[in-house]
Amino acid sequence: MLEKSSSLWWLFAAVSVAIYLSIMFPGMVNRQQKIWVSCGPAAGFIALAAFSANYDWPIVEILPAYCGMILGIGLGALGHSKGMREFMIWRKENPGKPDEDGPGGAWILQMAFTLPVLLGGAIWYMNTH
Repeated sequence: MLEKSSSLWWLFAAVSVAIYLSIMFPGMVNRQQKIWVSCGPAAGFIALAAFSANYDWPIVEILPAYCGMILGIGLGALGHSKGMREFMIWRKENPGKPDEDGPGGAWILQMAFTLPVLLGGAIWYMNTH
């Protein structure tokens, strides 16, 4: 079993971000949405670094949670790029309207399931290894 302090977690984090972006980009319809989606991994990493600094916990040991979070969001949208595009087009055409008024998205339900499963699994791994 891979140790949580292994430097391979940096590689896994980079691969997780690449998977996330390759799944999320096809669902975005304009440059602004792509930039917003691209900020997700960076914001997550900044939060991870702040947590690491605040609790004096080596950042490499928290990377499994980062990978779980990024993959949970990305895999939550897997197979739903058409539905995401429909929603993003509606959102672009209807600024200010609540998202609940837009076209439904099975991807939201899938994301609500995959994110806790993968993030929970990563946290379990961090606490047991």
